[in-house]
Amino acid sequence: MKKLLENKLIVGGICIVIAAILAFLVLPGMYKQKEKTIMICRLQSDITAGTRIEGEMLKSVEVGSYGLPESVIKNPDDLIGKYAKVSMTADDYLYASRFADYVSDERFDKAVSEGKRLIAVSVPSNAASVANQLKAGDRVTVAYFADNNVVIDNSLKGIEIYSVENEDAQNLENVQGSENKEDEIAANVTLIATEEQAAKLISAEYSGKLHIILESRGVA
Repeated sequence: MKKLLENKLIVGGICIVIAAILAFLVLPGMYKQKEKTIMICRLQSDITAGTRIEGEMLKSVEVGSYGLPESVIKNPDDLIGKYAKVSMTADDYLYASRFADYVSDERFDKAVSEGKRLIAVSVPSNAASVANQLKAGDRVTVAYFADNNVVIDNSLKGIEIYSVENEDAQNLENVQGSENKEDEIAANVTLIATEEQAAKLISAEYSGKLHIILESRGVA
């Protein structure tokens, strides 16, 4: 009985020591940690996907650092000029993974900044698509056959190809090695064109059959 009592006293003493350590050392440290703050970047208001981030859209706010993910954006300069990949609210934490350097890709954004747009034209045959040799980034001349004449308009020269698609509108670059070889046959070519070129391309497609003439191999 005496031994049992002694054991209880020992256990009780150990519990008291542990409680004292928690009360005077561990817990105060935790509270101090919770009291620490840090400046992070937040949005002034809600934004939608595709929004280009400007300086006035951002603000720095002070928040508790305890439990804050390391990947949260802290410096507004890290986001200026980037594009939102998803819609976000003013209360959201901002992470680098939610932003991109381009809305779609570098070539498309460059085209838009130059006042150009994308327009798709159909190619009626394998020959019309240069035996399926066309690739994104290539420079081409778009000619068309109408009224028993081949028409080559100087304004339709040097046009850049954005992508080449099959009949199902799939990008050929994404279906390489497909078991169905017809998936790899070009049916449409998407071009980066000015408004004037786009109007002529639409007219040409309705007037006759388009043919693509490869001028130079580009880099996508």
